Amino acid sequence: MLVKVRGRCAVLSSTNFLAVLLPLLTALFGPLAAAAVANGSGTSITTSTTTAAGSVTPAPTVVDASSVKTKHRYAYLGCYNETTGIADSSGARALDGGINEVLPGNMTVRDCLTFCGDGSTQYKYAGLEYSRECWCAQRLSDLSTKFPDNVCNLGCDGNQTQACGGNLKLTIYMLSAAPPVARVAVSAGAAVAIMILVNIC
Repeated sequence: MLVKVRGRCAVLSSTNFLAVLLPLLTALFGPLAAAAVANGSGTSITTSTTTAAGSVTPAPTVVDASSVKTKHRYAYLGCYNETTGIADSSGARALDGGINEVLPGNMTVRDCLTFCGDGSTQYKYAGLEYSRECWCAQRLSDLSTKFPDNVCNLGCDGNQTQACGGNLKLTIYMLSAAPPVARVAVSAGAAVAIMILVNIC
């Protein structure tokens, strides 16, 4: 591919082009955007941590909600902060006014999506927090801010490979018949980043 990078024309292979593009995508849109371009899909980058004993534990990853069998379809929305400690929230939660359940030792993404979507009321939002908590509500607080996916870094009590929020952070899914929001955002983001980075000679 013939491209202009920093004012100079050069021929870049697809590998070299990705090497130039991925750092920009990561800075602008986070690691999931870079992973989606690198892998050609919405697949996240899996990192790992090393314990004191020296064993490697894979970091929890976001679950593709379309693979979870429930009556109603949810799509991953993102990692959001809890709002109970924010001054203007009056102590209200990010997912307030709905229902919740806590399953110490057992919570999974499927359990939460089923709890929020398969009852007599289908809640628009399902959020997992602190590995074991599931929160369901019809609205997400405007005070809740989206964070990079890796900030929701706690695995679910019932399946440590699945991301279940964090300390005052929620892994949030939204009831939807549409494709997952993250995939659409990554495709649009990749196109914008390419236009910013590269001018065709």
